[in-house]
Amino acid sequence: MKKVLLLVFVLWNTVVYGASDDFGVSVNAGRGSSIDIFRLGLQKSFDSIIYSNESISLKGFHEVGLNHWSGNRNNLWALSYSPVFVIDFNKYAYTTYRPYIDLGVGVAFLSETQIDNKDMSSSFQFEDRISIGLRKENIDFYIRYMHYSNGGVRKPNHGLNMGLVGINYRF
Repeated sequence: MKKVLLLVFVLWNTVVYGASDDFGVSVNAGRGSSIDIFRLGLQKSFDSIIYSNESISLKGFHEVGLNHWSGNRNNLWALSYSPVFVIDFNKYAYTTYRPYIDLGVGVAFLSETQIDNKDMSSSFQFEDRISIGLRKENIDFYIRYMHYSNGGVRKPNHGLNMGLVGINYRF
């Protein structure tokens, strides 16, 4: 566990001290199959907005995540990194609330390759996500779908789909 925390600290310092000072923390929890997930994410915004007009803005952030998966028979830890792209719907903002969608594909490293009846085959996994959220100033509330899979690198490739709810706070 100490090694995992040290790795998170090193990765986070690499991500955070890149340029701007816009960073955030997310906490989310959910379930997939019979497996519960608790996830803590540390985020660092991209240096600039990718695209913007009166209707939408496209921007993004880097996220390092620490995940705990709890199954009926065993548990595991995962460390992940993902660049995430965010589409803000400027035109559809209501007072100070703004809807958004985020999409990301990253990588995760699992502490174990099996959880309950799921054989993930390798510690290396891809972490795919899509979230729908609502932002008010520097707080986001969202629902998220996540998929973990080794992308067919090793067989079997059972994969795992999870639904989560979360909150994000940006500093």
